[in-house]
Amino acid sequence: MNHSKKMLLIALLGFIPLVLGFSCDGGGGEESVQSTQTTLINGQITNIVSSAQKQETSLKLALVDLFTFIKDARAQGGILVTAMVNGITVATDVTDPQGNFALSLELESTSNVLIQFDINGNKVFIEIVAEEGSILNIIVSIDLNAPKGDEVEIVDMEDAMSPIRCETGNIDIIKDVNESVVIDGEGEACIRTEGNCTILLEAEDILLTNCEKCVDARGTSEVMIISPFGDIVCEASEEGFKTVGDAEILVDANERIDIEARENGLKADGNSRITLDADTCIIDSLESPIDVSGNATIDTSGCGEIVEVPSPSPSPSPNPTSSPSPSPSPS
Repeated sequence: MNHSKKMLLIALLGFIPLVLGFSCDGGGGEESVQSTQTTLINGQITNIVSSAQKQETSLKLALVDLFTFIKDARAQGGILVTAMVNGITVATDVTDPQGNFALSLELESTSNVLIQFDINGNKVFIEIVAEEGSILNIIVSIDLNAPKGDEVEIVDMEDAMSPIRCETGNIDIIKDVNESVVIDGEGEACIRTEGNCTILLEAEDILLTNCEKCVDARGTSEVMIISPFGDIVCEASEEGFKTVGDAEILVDANERIDIEARENGLKADGNSRITLDADTCIIDSLESPIDVSGNATIDTSGCGEIVEVPSPSPSPSPNPTSSPSPSPSPS
């Protein structure tokens, strides 16, 4: 499978100065000036691409290994994050199960801060410029396949989008090549449609994050999410993609569709339809990867490989029963 550049996303949301003043006594005595100010770096690791697998490993096993690595590193948290200035460690934290971390450090002036991520022994770095007394909010995506030093990149995401709501008409969001889209659901559905609304979202890489549901389509609405050259990542606290009524959702990626949901990965009710099309479809759900009811349809035939994590447990084989020995015939 050809690998174009993986999604490398990091959102820097403004510097907010924390003004720490100085005081002096009214009699012209000593003046006390605080020499450092507290800088906060709040972040979340949302996506990790694992180290390359050995060539002899089958694609399916490689994908299982890859997503096991992603679950261990991202969903389960436990990544040590270290901030260093001039080679000296100034703050550390460990990511929670959602990949969140917070670093609090004292700076005397604007400084280069090296942030190290220790992922199962793989240490990768990114250097950022932090102003003393500022608050930085960052979203991090890491590609361990990238050349050394390039595993983490900073991309200006000033155009990160808020949740989309639509009841009627058409909404077309089409980005140029090399442009990505991030939609932050802010704890609600990233995309919710009703009525006869039609949405087309097309970009090289698409990340739906902090969603209750990545897409919640109702009525006769239609949602098409297309990545002609890259990946589509969905992170949801409930269902990943859900349809009811006569609604339809199409998710089409050139390389990978990655769904992480705390409930069902895909859920379709009524006469609705969900279609996935990609080289690889990964569904990581705590409940059913696919849940269909009524006359609904979920079509994953366009997925070259389907990886369900955790994989469904095989049904236990019944213990063989021995036939009773025939009674001896009377002589």
